[in-house]
Amino acid sequence: MEKMTYPQYLAEQKKAFDDLPIFFAFNHTQFKEEMEKRGLTEDDTDKIYRLPGDHGGFYLRADAPKILAYFSADDPLENLMKDPAFAEDAFYYEMCNHEYGINPQGSWDVCSCFGHCEYGYDKGGKEYLEKMGFPPETIDAYYAARRRYFKDAEEKEWF
Repeated sequence: MEKMTYPQYLAEQKKAFDDLPIFFAFNHTQFKEEMEKRGLTEDDTDKIYRLPGDHGGFYLRADAPKILAYFSADDPLENLMKDPAFAEDAFYYEMCNHEYGINPQGSWDVCSCFGHCEYGYDKGGKEYLEKMGFPPETIDAYYAARRRYFKDAEEKEWF
């Protein structure tokens, strides 16, 4: 079986989320329209739940088991990041996605894609990844991605 790539992982995660029976509404008109699509009126708020946070997401109470199952499922990313080749490609992808070379908080932006880390203006990738519990092999992959990023940036004159 072929190993999963980071873009494949992201695509799978996006599809799994997009397949959830969630609707989004950011104003009264959208809310009313989305409720009507489900055979409800805007006053049937006892039949829906709101996603945590203020992101405009709602779902039917009847769909709660599907939503809870999705959010409580194990994320394969932690295991995938144990493979140094996968980790390097993942870090590189996010470095390119976050304008790493010109972003003063680039290390935090990239590392926070792979776990929770508290921002510190004097911290770098190693400190963030160590705090998140990543092994030395994954930290080495971060620096391999960093070297690749700056080599490509120089060759392609990104900045």
